[in-house]
Amino acid sequence: MVQQGYSALTIDSLVTSVGTTRPTFYRRFPNIAHLALTVVKNAFGTGTPVDTGSLREDLFTLQLEEVAMFSSPLMRNNLSGLLEAARTDHDLLVLYGAEFIGPRRSNVDRVVAAAVERGEISADVDIDFVCDLLLGPILARALMPSGAALDETLARQTTEAALRALNAVDA
Repeated sequence: MVQQGYSALTIDSLVTSVGTTRPTFYRRFPNIAHLALTVVKNAFGTGTPVDTGSLREDLFTLQLEEVAMFSSPLMRNNLSGLLEAARTDHDLLVLYGAEFIGPRRSNVDRVVAAAVERGEISADVDIDFVCDLLLGPILARALMPSGAALDETLARQTTEAALRALNAVDA
C-alpha cells in the first residue's frame, strides 16, 4: 500500500505475500477496501486529543497531525482509491465515517468546546463548518497535487482561517 497504492491491491497478491488463504482473508474482511481502511486506521489512529489551554495551539497541533498524515506515502497512495470504494460501498462509508473521520471531528469539537468554556470564543459554533474549513485545503492538496506544499505553513494557514471563522483571532 505504501509503494504501489490502493489500485495495485489484490486479494490474491495480498494472501500470497502474507502467507494466508482467501477464505482466511474473507473471514476478516468483506473486501480489499475494508482491509485498506483498517491499515489506514491502524497507522494513523483517530487523532491525538490535545489541550494546550489555547485554541490557536490546539487547532495548530491537530492540523500538524493532519498534514503529516495526508502527506505520508500510505495516505497519498491510497486515499483516492479508498474514497472511491467508500462511494460505492455503503458499509465501508459508514465505517470510514464512524471510525476514522468521526473521531477526528470529535477532537476538533472538544478543542472548540474547551475554548468556549475558557471564554476564547462564543458558544455559537458551526462545528461541521469549522471541521470542513480545517480539512478542505489539506484534502485538496492531498488528492489533487498542484505543486503547492502540504506542510506546516498550510497547517498554520488553515488554523488561522478557522480562528477567523470562529472570531477568535486573538485566541
